[in-house]
Amino acid sequence: MARQGSGAMLASGGLGFPPQNLARVVVWEWLNEHGRWRPYSAAVCHHIENVLKEDARGSVVLGQVDVQLAPYVIDLQSMHQFRQDTGKGLALS
Repeated sequence: MARQGSGAMLASGGLGFPPQNLARVVVWEWLNEHGRWRPYSAAVCHHIENVLKEDARGSVVLGQVDVQLAPYVIDLQSMHQFRQDTGKGLALS
């Protein structure tokens, strides 16, 4: 599951709404072996979102975007990242 970045809330005309040109982004994270959440790069997050739009129950091959992540695949149905060579899984947020 992705957590939406809240960005900075800037007052506009006293209403407390962000300006129209403030972009919203989705940041995907993975839980490392030390129990810390680590964000994926912007390119990887964009790739995950594109695959999710096509098939919310499919899988995401991270190596298609980042060669360093070649062994990893995300199973969107279980929201886990798996290392293909070891089968070890990690939670996603």
